[in-house]
Amino acid sequence: MLLIAKVLAIYSQGGGKAGAHAWQPQVKSIGAVSYLATQVYEHAFHLQFRAVHQRAAALQAFTFAHLPSDKFLYRIPGPMTITSDRRLLDVDQSTFSTFMELQKQLPRLQAALKALSKARKVGKDIREH
Repeated sequence: MLLIAKVLAIYSQGGGKAGAHAWQPQVKSIGAVSYLATQVYEHAFHLQFRAVHQRAAALQAFTFAHLPSDKFLYRIPGPMTITSDRRLLDVDQSTFSTFMELQKQLPRLQAALKALSKARKVGKDIREH
């Protein structure tokens, strides 16, 4: 499933290969990110996304995730508005169109992520795929 995530914090490894992972105020490259702490929104209807996913509706629990950098796909450039109760995220038509185009390509995106994950495990250059 394709979701929209609001980045709450960025963590990156510092101090060389054995350095600790720590919060960063910003990074120059997504490749430098260890993981992103995010609040995750699923598509609800038309231009709205919800923080309480259907699978957690009985608990009325918001959904959060630690995403590794290779699961971060696209930075949405358009304006987004979060309701005061933080339950809904509204996007503009351009952002929604981009979301729908990515949704159409989901099987190809999943295959690419699978290949990336496999290549990282065996230490191959991902450009070989």
